[in-house]
Amino acid sequence: MKLFVSLFCLSALLTGADAKRHRLVIWSIDGFAAGYLTNPQFQESAVWRRLLRRGKVFAPVETTIPSVTYPAHTAMVTGSETAAHQLYSNHPVDPFNLSKDGWTWYSEDIKTKPLWDIVREQGKSAANIMWPVTMLPAGRIRYHIPQFDRAKGPEELKMMRVLTTPGLHREIEIHARAALNEHVGDAERIRAGKYIWHKKKPDLMLLYNPGLDTIEHGNGAYSAPAFAHLDFLGRELEQFLRETEKHKSRERTAVLLVSDHGFMTFRGKCHPNAILKNMGYIEPAKQRWTYAFDTAGGVARLVPHGQAPDFKTREFSELLTQQCPDIEVITRDHEDFPRLRRGFDAKAKLFLVGRANVLMSAAWNKEVFLPDATGHTHGFLPDRPDMQTLAIAFTPDRKSPVKITRTKDTFRFACSWLKLRCPRGKN
Repeated sequence: MKLFVSLFCLSALLTGADAKRHRLVIWSIDGFAAGYLTNPQFQESAVWRRLLRRGKVFAPVETTIPSVTYPAHTAMVTGSETAAHQLYSNHPVDPFNLSKDGWTWYSEDIKTKPLWDIVREQGKSAANIMWPVTMLPAGRIRYHIPQFDRAKGPEELKMMRVLTTPGLHREIEIHARAALNEHVGDAERIRAGKYIWHKKKPDLMLLYNPGLDTIEHGNGAYSAPAFAHLDFLGRELEQFLRETEKHKSRERTAVLLVSDHGFMTFRGKCHPNAILKNMGYIEPAKQRWTYAFDTAGGVARLVPHGQAPDFKTREFSELLTQQCPDIEVITRDHEDFPRLRRGFDAKAKLFLVGRANVLMSAAWNKEVFLPDATGHTHGFLPDRPDMQTLAIAFTPDRKSPVKITRTKDTFRFACSWLKLRCPRGKN
């Protein structure tokens, strides 16, 4: 009898714990490299020391091919490699700039099923605070603020009010003091996220902070401004975790802190499309092109257009070798070709890979190689240590439902924590 009572009580306790509503925030800090964890100055940060003790840390985490923002964030919400979700780069292949400096904003280009659709179809609610590649009909996400950029000033705000869930943008302006557009800082995005989380109570919230990445492009990773901004983000995260604990009797909240890539300093810039122009594949006078390279920092894929003739691989390879150091041509007989087909583009017949610190740019109207060009960037192969990133799971018991070794594992974490029936295969 005592055994029966004990088992009954245990069953009741487990049922009660499992009955609590599970909620999840996927909080992205763009450009949060794994190298910060071993950096002495970062290790001196009091707030991050507390956060690292509090959460389950995964590092290094390998990102996508290419290691840039939009493909990586799409992998997080689909669980698929770039070759499957087919959001290949931050920018469309657009040699003559017909998109007027457009980015790959539109979710219709994603070929695998994203989390927001899975959540909605299974009766749960999602919120989006300017996550990359979320230009979509507002009804697909219950509380929706897309990432989009076409202007600055009052006109941009008017546009965002139209694109956002009806009434939500104005509500956030009033109650969270955040007039959201692409040019606002992380502080405004976080205020908006906190307001939506506590007021609207979504099951899933996607929150995107690009501020660190912006600083790193200008100043480099591990710079004084980067450390200062990470301290700010750490304080905001810690405060949010305290706020969620107030509701732990009614719900189980997890915060998964993620990032998309590391950072490095490039020296030298190669323009492979300038070679294609010289070979006649890009014809500016006729506004016509048959081949162009989709470049993303340290990797590129050759993209055909229209009725493209056979590509002169040998001629191109000789010209590239002569003019751009440390850039390797990858064709079918190269050992890296299968990996690039699986991870980057399943149909491409030729890739370029930077093996050192030379950056590739898509411009065709520049010198083929600029040896003195330098700056801070990413986009190289994801197994390079300087491209690797991290993840930290904050759960009530400091346990993670999945082990995160790649950015796409974010998807499996969300499916497990929110008890979703998620597709397999390409996802």
